Amino acid sequence: MEKNRIQTELERLKAAGAPVIDMIDTNFHRNGFRLPDEVLRPLFEEYLRVRSYEPDAKGDPRARESIAAYYAARAVSASPERVIITASASESYNLLFNTLAEPGDNILLPRPGYPLFEYLAGFNRLEARFYRMPSDERYRIDLDSLEDAADERTRAIVLISPNNPTGQIAEEAEIEGMLRVCERRGAVLISDEVFSEFVYGEAPSLPRPGALGSPVPVFTLNGISKMFASPDLKLGWMLATGEPSRTAELLKRLEIANDVYLSCSSLSQRILPGLFASAAAFTQAMVREIEGRRAMLIRALEATGTLGFVPPRGGIHCPVEIPGALAGPDDDEELALRLLRERHLYVHPGFFYGFEERPDRLFIVVSFLLAAEKLAEALARLSSFASGGR
Repeated sequence: MEKNRIQTELERLKAAGAPVIDMIDTNFHRNGFRLPDEVLRPLFEEYLRVRSYEPDAKGDPRARESIAAYYAARAVSASPERVIITASASESYNLLFNTLAEPGDNILLPRPGYPLFEYLAGFNRLEARFYRMPSDERYRIDLDSLEDAADERTRAIVLISPNNPTGQIAEEAEIEGMLRVCERRGAVLISDEVFSEFVYGEAPSLPRPGALGSPVPVFTLNGISKMFASPDLKLGWMLATGEPSRTAELLKRLEIANDVYLSCSSLSQRILPGLFASAAAFTQAMVREIEGRRAMLIRALEATGTLGFVPPRGGIHCPVEIPGALAGPDDDEELALRLLRERHLYVHPGFFYGFEERPDRLFIVVSFLLAAEKLAEALARLSSFASGGR
């Protein structure tokens, strides 16, 4: 894959020994969050005592039962028979896109949004269409644009809440509007909740489409990559809710597709019930720590008086608005290059997520997952840029 200009410059600076801070580093392990060995070791040892290979196309029954129990505690009526275990949320997306649609059909994605999903749609020969989440409206879902984008070949609408990269949480009224469009168009709703544990103080509890009792088929995606800071264990899942007669055939096709590869390891599936039972305290402490880093970000951005942002209500990302007077004639790629060369800050330019460039402002995206000391230094450099510009 051809490297872009920002990646090329990043590698050049690192090779020269420049003190670059990666403000978009979202690797939980590198940033100090790793499930402790004392949690994992007894679970691994128990697996070794009973180790056996008993493949199931939907996933280990005990693991599926623990997933259903997790949702039942969150007001989502879930049956283990409507859970399918995969190796990751990305694999879940790919299975859904491949199973729900035929080449030429379309999938509706949020904009701004993470570019992986557009790639997966294209990989499955599907058309990616977009609905708007305008920054001027605090990234609320524009239901009119959703309605305009949908047609008779729309097979799925993707909701990501908490959203990546905006950090915003969809309100119940927005979700209900999305479900109405799904109903009219015969589409399913894919609800990506991989950041569902990362909801912060002033935010309400997370509205979940699967808890609303809609007959529309809803596939809720999550996994242990973020929840237990364990991307290396490679376990995700999808849960189907909605009218059983409308989900039964879809589940059957997904089960067959999942059975082709059986990507998720027996070990990860076998220890999942134990993770739900013993890792909750770790997750809570991790979220509290990240919430503190979020507060640090908010204070620093507010103190600049020039950088715009909407405080993230969840997740680990935050878009930052750079006023045109500060950005000058740059586009957001040139702006990201300036920050890299002049302040040794690696950020993502807004176009990477589909932000629209405007003469009065540009966008960059940063993460507040960074270790506190590194985050403080990065924010000091960004504040210096905001006060000095060129």
